[in-house]
Amino acid sequence: MNVPPTAIIVENVDYVLTTAGVQERCDLVLDQGRIAAIRSTGPIGSTGPIDTEMRRIDGRGKAALAGFKNAHTHAAMTLLRGYGDDMRLLPWLQERIWPAEAQLTGEDIYWGTRLAALEMISSGTTFANDMYFQAPRVRQAFRDAGMRAAVGYALFDFGDSARRAALQEEVMELLRQEHGAPSPIPDPVFPTIAPHSIYTCSGELLQWAAALAADQGLVFHIHMSETEQEVRDCLDARGLRPFQWLEQLGVLEAAGSRMIAAHAVWLDRIELDLVAKYGVTVAHNPASNMKLASGCFPWREYADRSVPVMLAPDGVASNNNLDMFDEMKLAALLQKHHYGDPTRLPAEEILAIATGARSTLFADSGVGGALTEGGPADVVLVDLDHPQMVPVHNLESNLAYAANGGVVDTVICAGQILMEGRTIPDSREVLQEARHRASALAARARP
Repeated sequence: MNVPPTAIIVENVDYVLTTAGVQERCDLVLDQGRIAAIRSTGPIGSTGPIDTEMRRIDGRGKAALAGFKNAHTHAAMTLLRGYGDDMRLLPWLQERIWPAEAQLTGEDIYWGTRLAALEMISSGTTFANDMYFQAPRVRQAFRDAGMRAAVGYALFDFGDSARRAALQEEVMELLRQEHGAPSPIPDPVFPTIAPHSIYTCSGELLQWAAALAADQGLVFHIHMSETEQEVRDCLDARGLRPFQWLEQLGVLEAAGSRMIAAHAVWLDRIELDLVAKYGVTVAHNPASNMKLASGCFPWREYADRSVPVMLAPDGVASNNNLDMFDEMKLAALLQKHHYGDPTRLPAEEILAIATGARSTLFADSGVGGALTEGGPADVVLVDLDHPQMVPVHNLESNLAYAANGGVVDTVICAGQILMEGRTIPDSREVLQEARHRASALAARARP
C-alpha cells in the first residue's frame, strides 16, 4: 500500500487519549502522515475552518488512541495457530514448530504475514517488530497491508561455522537491497538484525550481529532469559547468566540502547542493573509466558530502574492470537496476582506501554507513542457503543480491563485508513489464501 497519506479530519471525537491524558470533545487533523492538530471542538461542536479537500470521519461516539505497538512477534506463524499446544518450550520447538517451519515456502510466509497483519489491524495494532524467515516476503506483506513494521533477519547457526558464513552473506545481500534513494520520510517497513537467542546462536554470530547492527544503525532483536532452564543451561556452559554472557561478548556495549530483548523474565539483580546500564528495551509477552509456564515478568524491578518496556503477544503458535487488548489485561492481572498487590501495573501505565510511550527505540523510524501534535498519524478509533465500553466511568480502565479487539472501529496508519467501520478491503482474499496455505503446510509437515 505505497500511496501518499490522505489529509483527514476526525471530527467531534468524544475522548482522545494523548500524552497529556484524556481530552474530551476534540477534532484530530491528520496531514502528510502526521497529526497536524488536536483541538477542542468547542461547546457546540464547531470545528473551525476545514480544508474542503480533507477526508472527513465522524468521531461521535468514538474514543481515539494511538495504535498499539507489537514489540515482538513472528507474524507468519499464524499458519501454525493451534498446531502445537500444551507443551513445554523446547519440546514444542523441537517436535512441532521447527519441523513445520522447515516446510515453509515464500508464499506461505507472505500469506501468513498478511493474515497476521489483518488480525493486528482489526484489533488496533499499527506497528509490529517481527522476527522470521525470508525477510523480503515478510517486508512485502507488511507493505501490502499498509502497516508499519520492523522486519527482523532471523539468525540461527547452532554453532555451525559454515551455516554462519552463509547467513552472514545472505544478510549482507539483503541489506544491500534495502538501501535505496535517501528520503526525508522514514520508511514504514524497515530492517532489524534478529539473532534468535543465545541457545541457537554461537558467540561469534552474536558478536557479528551486534557489530553489524551498530554499524548500520539498526535495532538488535533477540529472545533473552525466557525460561529458567535457559538460564541454568547458560550457567552450566559458561559460568555466567545470559546477560552477563552478552556483556562479556561485547554485545551489550555494541547494541546498547538499540537492543530489544524479548521475554527477559529470569534476571537477577546484577542482570537487571546491566539492562538498565546499557539502555536495553525489554518486550513483555504475558500470554505466551503464562501459556508456556515460563514465569512472571519482573515489571516493578524494571520500572524502578527506568528500563524501557514494550508489550507483545509473541507468535500465534504460542499465544494464540495477536490482540493487544488481551495482552494489556493479562500483563496487569499477572502482576497483581503474582505479587498479591492490586495496585501494581495500573491501567494508565499498561496503556502507555502498549502504545509505545515507554520506549523510544523505534522513534528514528517514525514509530511514535501516545497521540501528540506533530506525531505519526497512527490512530485507532474505538466504538463507545460497544457493550464492553459502556459506561465510561474511566476510559483507560475500560480499554485495559474490559475491552477486546472487537471494540476497534477504525484504524489509520501513517495517514492511511486501513480499516473503517470494521471493514478491511482485501480481508476475504487474505483469509482464503491463509486457510489454503495452512492446510497444505500441515499436510507436508506430518511425519
